[in-house]
Amino acid sequence: MNANDKTLEFVQPWVAVGKYAENLTKELQREVTERHVLWRRPVRPLAQRVDCDDVLFEIEGTANKSAVVHLTWTGEPENDPLCPDTILFESIDEWVRDGMMADHREFMGSE
Repeated sequence: MNANDKTLEFVQPWVAVGKYAENLTKELQREVTERHVLWRRPVRPLAQRVDCDDVLFEIEGTANKSAVVHLTWTGEPENDPLCPDTILFESIDEWVRDGMMADHREFMGSE
């Protein structure tokens, strides 16, 4: 599955970013520093969790790779180059299987 091929269907606690996409991208750009894996990488936000500050970003120009980033909302560069916390996925399919569905089970109380 490619995010551009069809509309992704999200399950709780994930929802489409909608009108806040630009704000999420700008906050990510403010928080990452040059040693962070997403430094100056073009990204496009696809979804966010309703119960925390995790955002799914598609990494543009990388054959379907994506990242879940836990934004800190400090509005400034993080001191720790590993922050904001980021989990990389090789594909949207991998994120659906290992990220979103695991989060859904936990959120619904099945884990």
